Amino acid sequence: MPLDTAAMTTTGGQLSRSLGVGGNVLITLSGISPASSVFILGGAALAGYGTGVFWGFLLAGVISILIAFCYAELASRHPIAGGDYSLVSRVLGPAAGSAVFFIGLVSLPLIIAIFALGVADYLGVAIAGLDPLWTALVVIVLATVTACFNIRTNAWVTGAFLFVEMAALALLAVLGLIHIERPVSALFDPQALDLATGGLAPLGIAGLVLAVTQGIFSYNGYGGAVYFAEETKNAKRAIAKAVLWSAIITVLAELIPLTAILLGASSLEELFGADLPVETFLSGRAGETVTVIVLIAIALAIVNAIIAIALQSGRLLFAAARDRALPQRIAAPLATVSPRTRMPIAATIVMGVIALAACFIPFDVLLNATGSTLAFSYGFIALAALVVRRQTSRGDGVGHAASADSYRMPLWPAPPVLSLVAIATIFVIGILDPAQWLSLGIAIGIIGAGFAYFSLYLRRSPATLHLLAGDDDDDEDDEEIA
Repeated sequence: MPLDTAAMTTTGGQLSRSLGVGGNVLITLSGISPASSVFILGGAALAGYGTGVFWGFLLAGVISILIAFCYAELASRHPIAGGDYSLVSRVLGPAAGSAVFFIGLVSLPLIIAIFALGVADYLGVAIAGLDPLWTALVVIVLATVTACFNIRTNAWVTGAFLFVEMAALALLAVLGLIHIERPVSALFDPQALDLATGGLAPLGIAGLVLAVTQGIFSYNGYGGAVYFAEETKNAKRAIAKAVLWSAIITVLAELIPLTAILLGASSLEELFGADLPVETFLSGRAGETVTVIVLIAIALAIVNAIIAIALQSGRLLFAAARDRALPQRIAAPLATVSPRTRMPIAATIVMGVIALAACFIPFDVLLNATGSTLAFSYGFIALAALVVRRQTSRGDGVGHAASADSYRMPLWPAPPVLSLVAIATIFVIGILDPAQWLSLGIAIGIIGAGFAYFSLYLRRSPATLHLLAGDDDDDEDDEEIA
């Protein structure tokens, strides 16, 4: 049976194909949360890499667009819920798919926990005495419940929150650009704070590469559009647009405010030496009252991101269950869709429970467990983007000829090749830095567990292997909404 047919006839109903490109982009951008990325990751980058943030985030933006090209072409050929897992398993095979499934199964709930544990820090400016753990638990429960509503409701909810955080980013950009203290050329020579002298010193190549890595991590999430492929109209055309628009908007929404801060800060030394550089800049230019309001907006942005990631994580588990990549007794309830909301409620709740449990894991362990998995996921996606056209030319079962409306990235195979080179560079830097060994080791262990799961269980399931080898061409005639 063709895979897309299986997708549309899952026990319990089908997902609601009711999102346009705009609705998909709203949810995807909410999961990225550009505002919290600028305040948290961007602020850490300013403290560590100084004006190198300009070049680091600019180069990271180029790499992110290249990876977005890979996602766009893969998703256009395989417009199926499940994100990276669905794409990789159908192009590189179920063994690689199992590894990517384990990455998502572990990292998505842990990311939710990390975000949730940080909400109290920002809400604390308005509500004193919030306990981080209890705040996180309440936020995750509310986000999981919201993620069980129908997809259009979630698009409206996340869109409203997203408007607030984009307004905060616009404020940062305006404050920097109306108080320009130095020319753009001052950013061309990367410099960072020298702790020994308190002045600025040239940033080395290693530091610049780490700034690029920070930027890639900050922009991460545009591939989340793929999770909603079965809920997006005209998916073969629309998903590619949603991925690319999400990546472009994210890069601009983060790079412009950070550049404005670098140009508009009264003193770079004071900016880079502050514990919270972005908040320090905002307070100095807009005052304490505005800063408090913006920090509350950042708390809302984090909650918004948790809702969006809860939506993604539920679809990951739903897709794997539907593919029979889990034991039947576990898969059957997880592969069902609510007949009322047409949402994978059981799968969403299970992932929410895992996220709740993750809140009790020490915070540094959470960070290490998620730190290096992103590079591995991107590596699988870039490799799949290289392989998919070769499968097409050979006429393999999973590499059926692309239809006329399938997206084809420009300059192939340059985007996936350059992406793999960038990812390999990140790995080399990580291996040379003992501080990253634990994070790399945990990521390798997760991937190893995925391959072991395939070897010990999944490859003994002929039905699953046959399903993953099917033709998942997206037949719009079969996708009309009742």
